[in-house]
Amino acid sequence: MPNVFFLVLRRMRAPLIALILIYSLSVLGLVLIPGVDAQGRPYRMDFFHAFYFVSYTATTIGFGEVPYPFTYPQRMWVVVCIYLSVIGWAYTIGSTFAILQDKSFQQAVQLARFAGRVRRMSEPFFLVCGYGQTARLLCKVLDMQHIRFVILEVREERVHDVLFADYRVDVPAYAGNAANPQLLTHAGLTHPLCRGVLGITGDEEANLSIAIAAHVLRPQLLSVCRSKTRAVAENMASFGTNRVINMFEAVGAQFRRALHAPHTSRLWDTLSEFPGHPLPPLIEPPRGHWVLVGYGRFGQAVKHALDCERATVTIVDPDPQPELPPAQYVQALGVDAKSLKAAGIEGAVGIVACHDHDANNLSVVATARALNPKLFVVARQNLASNGILFRSFRPDVTVVRSEVMAHECLRTLTTPTLARFLELIHTRSEAWSAALMQELAQLADGKVPDTWVVEMDASHEAVVYALLANPSPPLTLQHLCSHPSARTRRLRCKPLLYLHAGREILLPPLDSPVAFGDRILFAGSPGARSAQRVILTHHPVLDYVRTGQEQPNSWVFRRLAQARRPDLSP
Repeated sequence: MPNVFFLVLRRMRAPLIALILIYSLSVLGLVLIPGVDAQGRPYRMDFFHAFYFVSYTATTIGFGEVPYPFTYPQRMWVVVCIYLSVIGWAYTIGSTFAILQDKSFQQAVQLARFAGRVRRMSEPFFLVCGYGQTARLLCKVLDMQHIRFVILEVREERVHDVLFADYRVDVPAYAGNAANPQLLTHAGLTHPLCRGVLGITGDEEANLSIAIAAHVLRPQLLSVCRSKTRAVAENMASFGTNRVINMFEAVGAQFRRALHAPHTSRLWDTLSEFPGHPLPPLIEPPRGHWVLVGYGRFGQAVKHALDCERATVTIVDPDPQPELPPAQYVQALGVDAKSLKAAGIEGAVGIVACHDHDANNLSVVATARALNPKLFVVARQNLASNGILFRSFRPDVTVVRSEVMAHECLRTLTTPTLARFLELIHTRSEAWSAALMQELAQLADGKVPDTWVVEMDASHEAVVYALLANPSPPLTLQHLCSHPSARTRRLRCKPLLYLHAGREILLPPLDSPVAFGDRILFAGSPGARSAQRVILTHHPVLDYVRTGQEQPNSWVFRRLAQARRPDLSP
């Protein structure tokens, strides 16, 4: 990072030298030209008085002639000095304004301020590289959860949008290329409080550079990067990226889950959705013939999911597709009735509109529904600003690119244990997923519940007390789910995954004992999360939920309690 002070000195070298020469010449002339004192005797001005006079004269202040009135030669020299100094100051001030308006200087100042703000951060934060639709949605959720973040974005107009965003705290943001490792260090990649880095720019090569920089500079740091192609994804994974997200593959996997196990898919979507949002509906795509309009990477991922479920598919796309059988392909845009009829829309059970342009997708949906009102409609929404249009058309499933990416990133960043739980639910039955879904709906009053992880370690004062200092009676999951002010009441939360002694226990029973080093994934209401935090923070509260006896908090009342206890010594 350039030192702004020395950068100014370097750019101001010529004006400053000119000003110094003018002052030096003016002072030297006043010293050499003889004057007359009050008694009419000749004298010579010393360097101090000469510099003093030139200082206020050159700045047009004017305090008069000191220490004695000047002679004509002195006044002639002063006139020359005045014009020289005015020219010198005009040159210097003009150069100063030119520097202040220079784009590179402004960037240097902004970078210095940005790096200073990041350096002074005292809370854990994430480094978000890219501020597109996905990052805006993700940052909004992180801000709601009181998680700090820093933003790097190559487009300056998007950085200005950060200033007007309604975030709870002031967010450090800078307009620069996140592929630059030096800039990543200024943005906090090597900061001890940086919890992870997200490479979610629109340029997958830049995301690859971010993954490489994170691996080299902070090998143990959590890194999440977005890729568009499988080759780049494999390259990112080779550099130790913890999570490589391919939006098209994520959509394909989501669609396949809905086809194969709808209740498990709904449970997955619920735990991946943003807390507080309405619960996602149960989606049960029908089996049969599907029409797929648009065969880009999105369409290829959906076709792969349909092929895995052995559904018949007809592709409609304006570009030639030589790898497809002629009977399975119609070359057309797919917005007209003729091409859709040729694809068998009248006998199809569903249609997927997955063009890169929202206008084409909306036109496909309107035409298809006019031909077959019973169709199951899946529509791809590319721009978040077009949400009102898609809600008016009411497709059965709307796939929003930014939301898919934001959900994948959030799940990895905030609760990595949740990602493991979502992998394990595929080993359970549809009835198991439906029952758990019903419980979660009751916990948060029909809203998406909060998910959080409790680690039984030294970061919680009450955990150290209950497990090491005073382990009797044994601490169980039941105690962590009890209300801190009424132990017989249960908090509106449920343990989903219990990591104990190297084992993974799904939906552990509440009488399970808790040991030091365990990790528990909970889901529940925000109030339950706050109440549980009180239990883990204050050991008298934890003692109350374990024993039912309220412990005194102050030193005086603890002394009185000890005095009232019977003497158990022999």
